[in-house]
Amino acid sequence: MVDILPFHGLRFDLKLTGELSKIIAPPYDIISPLQRLKLKEQNPYNIVNLTLSEDFGGKNRYENAKAALEDFIKKGILKFDPEKCFYVFEESFVDGDGRLKSFTGLVGLLKIEDYGVGKVLRHEKTLAKPKEDRLNLLNACRTNFEFIYTIYNDSGTNVCVILDNEKKKEPDVSTDAEYDPLLKFKFWKVSDKKTLSAIIEAMKSKTLLIADGHHRYETSRLYRESVPAQAQAFTRKTAEKEDIRPEDYILSLFVSANQKDISIHPTHRLVKFNEKISPEEMVKKISKYFTVETIPAKIPEISKKMTSCRAAGSKCLCIVFNNSTCYFAVLKTSLESVYKDLNISPPEQFNEEFENLDVNILHKLILSALLKDHEITEIRFIHTISEILDSIEHKTQETDFDAGFILNAPSITTVENLSNKGLIMPQKSTYFYPKPCSGLVMYAFDK
Repeated sequence: MVDILPFHGLRFDLKLTGELSKIIAPPYDIISPLQRLKLKEQNPYNIVNLTLSEDFGGKNRYENAKAALEDFIKKGILKFDPEKCFYVFEESFVDGDGRLKSFTGLVGLLKIEDYGVGKVLRHEKTLAKPKEDRLNLLNACRTNFEFIYTIYNDSGTNVCVILDNEKKKEPDVSTDAEYDPLLKFKFWKVSDKKTLSAIIEAMKSKTLLIADGHHRYETSRLYRESVPAQAQAFTRKTAEKEDIRPEDYILSLFVSANQKDISIHPTHRLVKFNEKISPEEMVKKISKYFTVETIPAKIPEISKKMTSCRAAGSKCLCIVFNNSTCYFAVLKTSLESVYKDLNISPPEQFNEEFENLDVNILHKLILSALLKDHEITEIRFIHTISEILDSIEHKTQETDFDAGFILNAPSITTVENLSNKGLIMPQKSTYFYPKPCSGLVMYAFDK
């Protein structure tokens, strides 16, 4: 059963802060150091003061985030909604073809469960360092500053009907985003008790897939386990439950996957080897299993080739080198036969849907098997083809990579299928687009 609750949202008082467009920000983990500085310059109360604070004044970044949070609350910059609420979230965006799109979600608290026990599924592996960082922040502030992003199947549309009814009302908040002019957000507060109960009941039967926020979810699991059961500072009471520990819940966005404008973008790779590898050598090493052709290193040509190949059901990728040479490589035969030939994995362990993920073909077949003589010293994850081309063409000391690998993204159906089977995808396999913003609402444990 999916267990969700309304809560007293902690929100910016716009009468004191000024425009919300200059306070919201992207999720913390996709903000570059330069963008963080720009966001802070936009408004002194920008949410990055809390999500990405810095070491200064003899205190570390986590202590400074706590100090900023306490100062914002003390000055009334941040205020709690007086009633327990769910919130309806709408994000509008312009896609690459200039078309206006949007999706709707519900913001509330999700009870934290161990994977495989309840109805919360993951789809990607996580890294230790980001979890340590977010755990330090949670320990210091006892507040979820951002929500995790989950998707669920609402084929009966019972949840979407409720949310659509709420959207007929005037939104509490309507704003664009200073950090991205292609994004707009609307936010509705839902406090009617009958509606709250209807939402809670409608969500019970759903299965949730974490789309974005694996590190934060696992951080919250660790934090929950670190807080002794007897250390309950207060008791919450709802119509259904008593003795609810705030640490047992995490701020979450619940989005129906049935909406047509939700999409997954690929996460490409920049790779640096211990020794330089020439384009000719790379082609020679992969050509036994891939048909390789040279194409212009231009976004339209690359996108067209990748899209056509995916539509035809073939597996492909593009490889870009530092002389702006781009190779379009298509797998010649079934991956299972390739793995048998190379003795990569036993046939009984071969799952076609999982192994055919582009990230697995890149890492397991190309980088680990065909290029096994070339040690990898660094991999950087990139979200757009333009960034790949720019990094390869305009090298700096920080972007001295030997090759860029451009991939296709898995479908939402594939991600759901693998998660339901307990097959966890490699890290950075997906990039759900667009990303929700942070700064609309927060969840403080000690309210």
